[in-house]
Amino acid sequence: SKLYQVETAGVGQLFWVAVKRRSTNETIFDTRGTTLVLLDQLLELTTFLPSERFYGMAERGAPFRRAMDYVTMPLFAHDNFPSPIGQDINLYSSQPFYMVVENDGSAHGVMVYNSNAMEVYLTPLPSMTLRALGGILDLYFFMGPSPMKVTQQLTDVIGKPFMPPYWSIGFHLCRYGYNNLSHTNETFQRNWNKGLPIDVQWQDIDYMDHNLIFTISQQHYQGLKEFVEGELHAKGVHYVIIVDPAVGNNSTFGVFQRGEFEDVYIKNSSDHNIVGNVWPGETVFPDFTNKRAAKWWAGELSSFRHKLPYDGIWLDMNEPANFDFEGVHGSIYGCENNSINYPPYKTHTAGDVMFYKTLCLDAKQAGGIQRDLHNIYGYTETIATFEALQDIIPHKRPFIISRSTFLGSGSYGGHWLGDNESNWKHLRQSIIGILDFNLLGIPMTGADIGGFFGDTTEELAVRWHQLGAWYPFCRNHNFKGSVDQDPAVFSQDTFLKIKRAIEVRYDILSLWYTLFHDAHVKGNPIIRATFQNFPNDRVLFEKEFDEDYTQFMVGDSILVAPVVVEGELQTKVYLPNATTWYHHYNNVYTPYTPGVSDLPVPLEELPYFIRAGTILFKQTTGQTTALRRSQPYYLVVLPDLAGQAAGYIYLDDGETADSALAEYGVVQVKYAKGMLHVTSFAYNDYNITGSVAEVRILEVEEEVKEVEVAGQIVKDGFTQDRKTGTLTITSLQDVGLDFYIFIR
Repeated sequence: SKLYQVETAGVGQLFWVAVKRRSTNETIFDTRGTTLVLLDQLLELTTFLPSERFYGMAERGAPFRRAMDYVTMPLFAHDNFPSPIGQDINLYSSQPFYMVVENDGSAHGVMVYNSNAMEVYLTPLPSMTLRALGGILDLYFFMGPSPMKVTQQLTDVIGKPFMPPYWSIGFHLCRYGYNNLSHTNETFQRNWNKGLPIDVQWQDIDYMDHNLIFTISQQHYQGLKEFVEGELHAKGVHYVIIVDPAVGNNSTFGVFQRGEFEDVYIKNSSDHNIVGNVWPGETVFPDFTNKRAAKWWAGELSSFRHKLPYDGIWLDMNEPANFDFEGVHGSIYGCENNSINYPPYKTHTAGDVMFYKTLCLDAKQAGGIQRDLHNIYGYTETIATFEALQDIIPHKRPFIISRSTFLGSGSYGGHWLGDNESNWKHLRQSIIGILDFNLLGIPMTGADIGGFFGDTTEELAVRWHQLGAWYPFCRNHNFKGSVDQDPAVFSQDTFLKIKRAIEVRYDILSLWYTLFHDAHVKGNPIIRATFQNFPNDRVLFEKEFDEDYTQFMVGDSILVAPVVVEGELQTKVYLPNATTWYHHYNNVYTPYTPGVSDLPVPLEELPYFIRAGTILFKQTTGQTTALRRSQPYYLVVLPDLAGQAAGYIYLDDGETADSALAEYGVVQVKYAKGMLHVTSFAYNDYNITGSVAEVRILEVEEEVKEVEVAGQIVKDGFTQDRKTGTLTITSLQDVGLDFYIFIR
């Protein structure tokens, strides 16, 4: 039966619509007593809301729970450098979706499927007014009723998140300002030689010849292909390059020539290529709504991979960004004075004009004009790149990170939060940005660890890597002109603190990969606000909670409470009373009382909490994800009050596309007092290999006299710490991943 009912005005009445939740009779959407505006260049709708717990309408530097104090939030993809913090400022993506958590903990979502410039005005009534500068009001309601269900239902419509290759969940190293190949190599080698886990080396525009896409500077980067093949790939490290959409407007430039021949560029109102100003100088812009452009783009990506064997693509500047030219915006010649470029109503976007730092809104594409397509430029580029990589690197999963996104972008790539700053304010704000995009079906999201703009400090670098180790997309990156901030450049003491944080991530890579698969199949967010797992806990919805606490959850079992204030050696944490918890500190797991705590956090450690009833799979050696995942498992069993625990991991080859149809396996572990059962399930003839090196079980209070492993009595292959109640079993040779353990 339907979870909702819709009521509307009768014939001859002023139009209104209301949506109610049947189970509670709560009205979740209600336009009664408001004015609906339907004009050619302005749509306006106002609805009353059931509570002030409003989330979404990204991208912006706002609290996760948006403020309702008469704030206007514009949605118009915009290159804003460096990324400002403020709920009223539009950033790189347009994600017209919101979720409201009702007073009883139920949640619903509303998607406004419209790619035009918008803004949302929030008031404490509570109410929301939505304005769009074109298109139609196409509303989708997602009834939950839990916050998790809302994201699942949203991704049922816009597409489930892409399944990333295993290597992409490792640590990524990057900067803008590798002045030459030697600088790139020196940075990589000093980190690799010190034993830092690294899986991906990135390259910003420095490698290009005069900033022209699909070129390599022979002056500064001669030998780049040999470096990638002989140093990176030989060590099992992957390589990702930046590719901007803007093409140098140069009749002697081959990439431009081929695009011009295929007629793939966006046109101005006079049907000539619209010319902007980006990194190479004068540029033109591919129209990714044009099928010829997608084919041309794939051809350029393919031919360039023969020159530079990249493994993934980084899409930047795709709002699309267009620098001003001597103070002129929209194109180097400005924009025509018409009602499209200068609409009767201008949303509260950055700049004095709608085309500030982008293209004229009347610019022509195959799919329409920029006014209607601007917000999906990055989305269409990501799709074209994804489909190209499927052919260029056949049978392998594409890996793409894009700065600009729209609803559904998560099916094709991930996102990073753009040009942040090296300060504590941006460190804290990064948590919210990642929560935003996980809510929106883009779990592969991260911020530049250490900060992009400005110089970091050693303390900030440590705390940022400790937090960044819990970003789904984990990359250190900074700005040209800023000091180097790769981990090995710091003092040995600081390096070891950073390395320890990255090792925590690598220890539980199998959990990360399983969470990505769960997101891919079910649409679940990976990084979650605590309330998304505990929607009935009233403490989590108090107005002061987001101000006092920085905690978040990874999946449904791990709670992280980072330090985001300079000089602080403690942090505040709230552990919901619905379960019991274990505190992880320096590889020691201790039962912890639910409720509020001021937790000591020395600089060398970021403790985290594990929900009771969890079994962790750990792999503790290996400098790359490939080496790490080949190691035996160390199981940590954290029983709940009933003495039970369970856990599972998803396995496949880590790279084959169409993972739902490929060979894969699942390893499941269940524990009840006195018995542990490890069992594996293979699908489509997947060959499950691996072993368990150690099982550590907490809360074993009675003295253990013998342990039976796979039918064999073990008398010496275990130890028991009666003080802590920890039983450690190590006699697990040759038992594989299907066996019982009985404890007597």
